[in-house]
Amino acid sequence: MADGNKASSATLTGRSFLALTGIDEVISFDDGMVTLDCGGTLLAVSGENLSIVKLSLENGEVSISGRIDAIVYTDDRQPKKGLFSRLFG
Repeated sequence: MADGNKASSATLTGRSFLALTGIDEVISFDDGMVTLDCGGTLLAVSGENLSIVKLSLENGEVSISGRIDAIVYTDDRQPKKGLFSRLFG
């Protein structure tokens, strides 16, 4: 696992394409939510008709297309709780 100081970036284009760098792992994904590990920080992308169009974990790159409604980062990594509990308390 990477340390919390790893550089990352997120570039959103027109709410329909998100290019991410600094990604260590895809934790889960479906057409409504993609959850990623970004150097020990969780990154949740929610929306509709989401798909991962590029995945290169060797380079730490992930690209997501679809209607993107929210991008949420959280430092809380407690696997016993559900995703919404981790994101919102």
